[in-house]
Amino acid sequence: AGLGVYSLFPSSVGGPALPVEVHLDRQPVQSANGMGAVVTEVVVIKNLSDDDIPRLSLDINGQYLLFRDSPLGKQKTLVLPQRVFTDKRSSRRFDPAKYAVQDLVVTGQLPSGARGVTKFEFESGE
Repeated sequence: AGLGVYSLFPSSVGGPALPVEVHLDRQPVQSANGMGAVVTEVVVIKNLSDDDIPRLSLDINGQYLLFRDSPLGKQKTLVLPQRVFTDKRSSRRFDPAKYAVQDLVVTGQLPSGARGVTKFEFESGE
C-alpha cells in the first residue's frame, strides 16, 4: 500500500509554520541491542531551513509523543522508528502493526523565538 501525504497550513493548528518536510517510510534502523539493523516503520523529518530547530516535538495521532533534547540541524534529516513514540497517558509505545499514522504534528522553536507548528495528514492508498 502506498502512502499519500499533504500538509495542512498552520492556521488550522495555531502558530507560524515550521519549515519541515515529513514522510512515512520503512527503513533499516539500528536494533535496540546494537546487533545490526532491522527494517521497520519510520517517520522521516527534514529541516528545510538554514537554521537549527531546537525544542523539537512530534505528536502522532494526537496521542503519541516524542520530544528531542538536541536540535534538528539545518538542512538535516532525522529518521525515527515509529515505535519510539510514547502514549501521553501511559508508557505504552506506538505500535505501527496495530495503528496507522493518520496525522503528525511537528513543533519547534523558530529563529524569532516563536513556536512553529506544522501538521501533516496521511491517507493510505493503493
